[in-house]
Amino acid sequence: MEKKMRVSFLGAGAWGSTLGIKLWKAGYPVRLWEINEIRVKKLAYTRRLPGVLPGVQIPRELHYTSDMKEALQDASLLVLAVPCQALRSTLKRILRVKEPLWVKEPLWVKEPPGLIVSLIKGLERKTGLRPSQVWKEFFPRFPVTVLSGPSIAIEVLKGHPTAIVAAGEDNQSVAKIQKVFSHDNIRVYRSNDPVGVELGGALKNIIAIASGVAEGLGAGTNTRAALLARGLAEITRLGEKLGADPRTFAGLAGWGDLVTTAWNPTSRNHQVGLGMAKGKVLEIILEELGMVAEGVETCRIARKLGKMNDVEMPITESVYRVLFKNANPGKELEKLLTRPLKKEVW
Repeated sequence: MEKKMRVSFLGAGAWGSTLGIKLWKAGYPVRLWEINEIRVKKLAYTRRLPGVLPGVQIPRELHYTSDMKEALQDASLLVLAVPCQALRSTLKRILRVKEPLWVKEPLWVKEPPGLIVSLIKGLERKTGLRPSQVWKEFFPRFPVTVLSGPSIAIEVLKGHPTAIVAAGEDNQSVAKIQKVFSHDNIRVYRSNDPVGVELGGALKNIIAIASGVAEGLGAGTNTRAALLARGLAEITRLGEKLGADPRTFAGLAGWGDLVTTAWNPTSRNHQVGLGMAKGKVLEIILEELGMVAEGVETCRIARKLGKMNDVEMPITESVYRVLFKNANPGKELEKLLTRPLKKEVW
C-alpha cells in the first residue's frame, strides 16, 4: 500500500470531512465530492462547516469538486459518505459518466479504485437493502468494506481516542483499510461480519430516537438504560434473522455505537426524539436540524423487516407510532412498561 495513494470521498458532510482531514494529515491527497455546485464553491472558499463541525477550519489542501469525473480520476481509495437515501442516485450518476464504469478501462480512469469503503449508516427506503448491497447491485466485481462504530466527528477532530470497526467479505481489503484509517487517535478493529456491522450502525438510530423521547419526557437514567438494553435485544434478534453474527452487536458497531448515539446530546436522532417528546411536528424538527437523521427512515424499514421475519420489536413499533401515527409519546412509554411479563431473553 503506497502512502500517497489518492483518496476520493463521495459526500462531504461531517464524517466524510472529518476522515478526509485525518487522512490528509496522514499524508494522503484527498478529494471531496458534493452534488451541489453552490455548496462546493462555498466550502472551497470558507473552509468551514458551521453547525456540523463548529470551529473547525478545513485545510486548503483538501480539494472540493462537484464534478464526478474529476472526483473519480486516479482514485486509489473511494469512500462512500453520502446519506443512505442518496446512495443509489449517486451510483447512477457514476454510471452516467461512463457506462458501465471500470469495464474496458474508460479513458478517464487508468484503473478502478483498489479499495472501496462505505461510511454510510442506514437502510434504503424502497428496498430495505444495506448500503453495501446497493453498491453490489451496481459494481459486483468490486468488494466494499464497511467502516462503522461510535464516532462523533467533532470529538475525533479534537483528538479524543476513538475505536471503530472495518468489516467486509474480502479479508485482504479489510486489512488494508484497517491500516489506512488507523492513524493518530483512531484505532480500527477488523470483523468478518459486514451484515452485523451495517445493521448495528443503522438500527441503533431508532433506539436513539426512543432515548431522546424518554429524556424529553423527563425520564431518568434508569429508563434510558432500560431502553438501550432492550433496544439492543431487538436489534440483535432482527440482525440474527438477517444473517448477522449476534456477537457483533455486543461490540463497537452495536453496543458501542448505540450508547454514543443515544446518549450524546448532539446526536441528530437523539434530537429528533427530544423534539417529538415536546410535541413538535416531525417535518419541523428535521428542517431545524438541517441534516439527515437516518433513524427516521430506518424506523419504517426496520418495522417492515421485523414483520416480514416474524421478529418482535416493541420499541421500534412505539417509535414508528410516535413518528408517523401521531401517537402520544408518554402513552407509548407506558405501553412498553405494561406489556406482558416475560423472561429477559434475546
